[in-house]
Amino acid sequence: MSDFVQLVWNETLKIYLRVSTWILLIFLVVISPTMLLLMHMSEIRLGAHQAIGQSFTMYFLVILFSLIIASDSVAGEFATGTIKLLLIRPWKRWKILCSKFLSVALFTLVLTLLFLLVISVISYMLFPSSSSALFGDSEGSLFLLLLYNYIRALLLASFAFMLSALFRSTALAITLAILLYFAGNIITPLLHAFLQPKDYWIVKIFLPTNLDLTQYMKDPNGLFGVTSIGWSLMVLAVYFVIFMLISWWSFTKRDVKA
Repeated sequence: MSDFVQLVWNETLKIYLRVSTWILLIFLVVISPTMLLLMHMSEIRLGAHQAIGQSFTMYFLVILFSLIIASDSVAGEFATGTIKLLLIRPWKRWKILCSKFLSVALFTLVLTLLFLLVISVISYMLFPSSSSALFGDSEGSLFLLLLYNYIRALLLASFAFMLSALFRSTALAITLAILLYFAGNIITPLLHAFLQPKDYWIVKIFLPTNLDLTQYMKDPNGLFGVTSIGWSLMVLAVYFVIFMLISWWSFTKRDVKA
């Protein structure tokens, strides 16, 4: 096993050996089906495939839990002093940082797959099965819905990860990351309501308006009609690189106080 793979494995173990992580996983399993149960109680007529798509409104749980883990990834090491045990090892700092982010990305993927598993099982238990294909090209394609939401969660996790490395405070990183998430959900519809069409160019590089890739499942030009899936992916890639560069600078250039 290479040193880097060992690093990623160690960081992954750190996440799953925490009691708080298992509390989050249990909470996700218990709360995720809430929307499905409400729809079933309301006797809304849906197929299982449609019910799963509607249940993605609960995906915010995956995002929030990912932000919590990402915010603690670097800051937690400094808070407990265990960062010194990492830095005295013969591993370069950039490898340590990359292994930490990869463990966060894998945890976000596990949360996403667990979320999909739970809502799929409950959907087929409560609603009639449908013949829609998971990897279909229809507007309600669950594969695209899953992929777009995961990309959103990963980008927000990278922002929280940057804050964790920059401020070295778990509480501050979690607070700012959650504020960005909820502020984006509020600001985007406000911009759509109050901006004139001639001013829509402003939103082309605005992070929140490009985060929700599911908008392109309804309109290829997006909510504002001035973007595309390719454009938003490019913008998100630029933001991701910026977040990672800031994380790298903060983690590699600053001294660790004794």
